[in-house]
Amino acid sequence: MSYQVMKSTPLGMMVTDKKGKIITVNPSFTKVTGFDEEEIVGKNPNILQSGKQSDAFYEELWKTLLTKGAWQGEIWNKRKDGRLYLEWLTINAIYDDAGEVIQYAGVFSEVTDKAE
Repeated sequence: MSYQVMKSTPLGMMVTDKKGKIITVNPSFTKVTGFDEEEIVGKNPNILQSGKQSDAFYEELWKTLLTKGAWQGEIWNKRKDGRLYLEWLTINAIYDDAGEVIQYAGVFSEVTDKAE
C-alpha cells in the first residue's frame, strides 16, 4: 500500500539511505525536477542544490534533522534543465526497531508561484 501511496501522491517524494544516497523517487518528483528515477537513484540530493542557500543553512538543516528526527521549511532547488524552483520540504528520519536511522524520506510541494 505504501508503494501505491508514494506513486500516486501529487507531492514530490524522495527516499535516501542513511548516508544520503537516493534510493527511490516518485513520479511527482520527476515531474517537478525533470530527473527520471533511473538517472537520480544512487546520487546525492545535493545534485538539486540551487546555490541560493549558504553552507550554514545546510548545517542547521542537518543539525535539526539529526537531533529532532525531522526538518521542515522552504528551500530553493534546481531542476535538471537548470531552472530554480522553491519548494516546501519536510524531511523525516526513518528508524529501525533498535531506534537507529536507516533512511530519510523527503516530501515536498513546489511553491515557486507563491514566492513570485
